[in-house]
Amino acid sequence: MDQSTPISVKERIVSLDVLRGVAILGILLMNVVTFGMVLGAYEDPSVYNDTEGVDWYVWLVLHVFADNKFMSIFSILFGAGICIFMERATAKANDAWGLQISRMGWLLVIALLHAYLIWFGDILFTYSLCGVFIAFFRKFRPGTLVILGVVLGVIVPITINKLFHWSVQFWPPESIEEMTAGSELLSQANQEETDAYLGSYWDQLQHRAVISIFMQIFLFPFYLFWRGAGLMFIGMALYKWGVLSGRQSKKFYAWMLTIGLALGMPLILIGVHFKVQSGFDPILGRFSHSNWNIVGAVFMAMAWIALVLLFCKTGVWQGLQRCLAAVGRMALTNYIMQSILGTWFFYGVGLGFYGSLERWQMLFVVAGIWAFQIIFSIFWLKRFRFGPLEWLWRCGTYMQIQKNRL
Repeated sequence: MDQSTPISVKERIVSLDVLRGVAILGILLMNVVTFGMVLGAYEDPSVYNDTEGVDWYVWLVLHVFADNKFMSIFSILFGAGICIFMERATAKANDAWGLQISRMGWLLVIALLHAYLIWFGDILFTYSLCGVFIAFFRKFRPGTLVILGVVLGVIVPITINKLFHWSVQFWPPESIEEMTAGSELLSQANQEETDAYLGSYWDQLQHRAVISIFMQIFLFPFYLFWRGAGLMFIGMALYKWGVLSGRQSKKFYAWMLTIGLALGMPLILIGVHFKVQSGFDPILGRFSHSNWNIVGAVFMAMAWIALVLLFCKTGVWQGLQRCLAAVGRMALTNYIMQSILGTWFFYGVGLGFYGSLERWQMLFVVAGIWAFQIIFSIFWLKRFRFGPLEWLWRCGTYMQIQKNRL
C-alpha cells in the first residue's frame, strides 16, 4: 500500500489548529498597516501624525499585544509542525527528508510568487529556508532546543542590531538621509511609494520587487533567518514538552500566561518609552529601541499561547473554537488571501484606499476580512479535506494528486 499520503483530519491536533487560526487572524492586525500605509509607518506612528488621540492608542495597543507576537506564534507553530510532519512521515515508512525538502521547495515557490506578484512583506521565504535548516535539530532535547532558540532568536538579532548601530558613525551622509526619510511622509521615497501603490500593477510590481530583493538578500541573513530559526527551535521544544498540544494542566497555562505578561509587557513598554523620548528617531528605533520588543515579544507570544490553550481546555465557546480551528487548518490559504484582499482594498488596481484611512478605521477592514475568512474556511472544509493552497502544496510535496473532496 502506498504510504505517501498526508495526515487525515482525525490525525490533526485541534489545539494546534486553534493556535494557528489565532496567529493567522492576529497577523493581519499588523500587516494591514503595510497594505494601506507607507512602510515607515509600521513602527513609527509619527509618519502620519498618529502620536495622539485614538490612532496613538491603536498603535500602542497593537505594538504591545500584536507587533511581532502573532508572527512569533506562527513561527513557533511552524517549528512544531516540522517535528510532527517528519515524525509521521517516518512512522509511515516514508522518506522523511525527501518529503521535507520537497515540501520546503514548493513553499519557496509559493513564497516567491507571493513576494513578487502580490505583497513584499512575505514571511514564507524565511520559513522555507529555515525549515530545512532546523530539521537537522529536530531530535535534540527540548532544553537544548530552547537554548538554541534563545541564542539564535534573541541574542544574535540584538547583537547584529547593536553592531549596525555602532557602524552608523561610518555611514555616508546619503545613507543616513535615506534611512531617516522613511519617517517623513512628504519625503521623495514615501511619495514614490504612494504613487507606485496607487498606480498601475506594473508600477507596484517594480516597487515591490526592490523591497522583496532587499528582504531576501539583506534582511534575511542579518535578521529574519536568526529570528525565524530561533522561534522554530522554541516551537520544537514546546511541542516535545506537550505544551502546544494542550497536555499540560490548567494551572501550568495560568502560570505561563501570568509570567509571559509580567515579563513581556514591561519590556515592550520600556522600548515604547525610549521611542517616544527620541521622537521616534528611525535609526535609534530600528537598531536600539526595537531590541526591547525582540525580547518582550517572545514572552508575549508565550502569554497568547497560554491564553488560547486555557480557552481550549475550558471547553467554553466550542463554536468559536471550531471557527478558529477551521481558519488554522487553512493557514496558508488564509495568509495569501489576506494579502490579496488587503492589496485589492488599498492599492490602485483595486479600491485605492492607500494612505487615506486612519489606523482606527483600518480595524474595520481587518474585521471584515476576518469575518470573510472564517465563513469561507468553514464553508470550504465542509466539502474538502484541505484548503485550496494546502491541497496544491501537498500534491507538490508528495508528487501525486491527493484526494481532497470529503
